[in-house]
Amino acid sequence: MEMIQMTPMYSTKIFTEIWGDETEFISDIKDSGLNKLSDDSLHILFRLLFARYGNSPISNMDENQFKAKVAAIIFQYGPTWEKRVEIQDKIRALKEDELLTGSKQVFNSAYNPDTAPSTQNIEELQYVSEQKTALNKRSKLEGYSLLLNLLETDVTEEFISRFRKCFVTIVAPQHPLFYVTEEEGE
Repeated sequence: MEMIQMTPMYSTKIFTEIWGDETEFISDIKDSGLNKLSDDSLHILFRLLFARYGNSPISNMDENQFKAKVAAIIFQYGPTWEKRVEIQDKIRALKEDELLTGSKQVFNSAYNPDTAPSTQNIEELQYVSEQKTALNKRSKLEGYSLLLNLLETDVTEEFISRFRKCFVTIVAPQHPLFYVTEEEGE
């Protein structure tokens, strides 16, 4: 039986050689002083980066600069990504009755109150002569249409793609490939 093994050669290490597991990754990001993400988000981010860039060679010759570049991207764009994921989770968790509930408007009128009216603040008058309310209710179609408009199918792709500049983008190895052949009986 003949076995051929292809070993790609790059001038730099691949992602998994820098961070073999998420513990190392999280420790390095926290030690960078640039982390603003929760531990849960860091675990998810490692898995996403591993899935996308696990076997990709880094673009920097200096591993410390690579780590700093990754930490800087996390600092710049991570908090927004984390919040967008949180909001998407809340939007996806809305119940039908919440989708059908519209806005509520309250109109108060105060005839001859004992306080001077002001347009400089938003404080409400303590005395009210008349109050009118408007409660809006959406149809199912309108509620689900609004939900569909709010749902983004992917809030993560844009964030993960920002790390592309940290990796070599050409798919070809930088050194020749060596093939090893093992023949039976040797």
